[in-house]
Amino acid sequence: MWETNVDAESLGLTGLKKGNAMRLTRVMALMGLAAMTMGLLGGCNKGLQAERNQLYSENMQLRSELDTVNQAVDACERQRADLAAQVGDLQATNDQLRSDLAQKQQEPAARSTGFENIPGVDSEYRRGEVVARVEGDVLFDSGKIVLKGNAKSTLDRIVGVLNSTYSGRRVRIEGHTDSDPIKKSPWKTNDRLSCERAMAVKDYLSGKGIDGVRMYVAGFGPSMPRESKQASRRVEIVVLLD
Repeated sequence: MWETNVDAESLGLTGLKKGNAMRLTRVMALMGLAAMTMGLLGGCNKGLQAERNQLYSENMQLRSELDTVNQAVDACERQRADLAAQVGDLQATNDQLRSDLAQKQQEPAARSTGFENIPGVDSEYRRGEVVARVEGDVLFDSGKIVLKGNAKSTLDRIVGVLNSTYSGRRVRIEGHTDSDPIKKSPWKTNDRLSCERAMAVKDYLSGKGIDGVRMYVAGFGPSMPRESKQASRRVEIVVLLD
């Protein structure tokens, strides 16, 4: 009986040892598998981290390139707006120039009066008339009606134009003065002085061959002043075109 019991215990211990060994083997196997899995996971994580870093870097690079492109687009838009404004300004200028040109083309061409090159004489076309304006100080001394010596050369050239360019035309000779009251002159008013000066010019022109029938005189005194007193003192020889 005793030997049998001893063998049974021995057998039980042996079985226990074998079971523990098997469990230990399984535990070791599981630990190895876990270690292998952790290693694989660690490798995967490193790969994913590297991929993430690369994608992040590419993302930042693309953002930078996008910003550059957006800035270029904005610059192009500003330039386009500036060019559009310039085109509008140029178009408006061209339209104005075309309008001015059309208006000028409708205006009569500038004509020579024939009196342009005579010293001391200003001339113009005026409502169907040609006016040769001679400064009074060129023709007369202050308060006088006697022509100066050098005034005659001016009037001689006017005679030449009247006989050549305006032969047969009626001529009105106008006397004008400034508004200063007369102090030292036999003529009591500027109106009388202007008439006498116009008569003096008419007489001279008549003596140089201008038919007196063509001419008549008018004295306006200070009633038609110009931009200055000196300019207001004048004799106007007016050729009637109509």
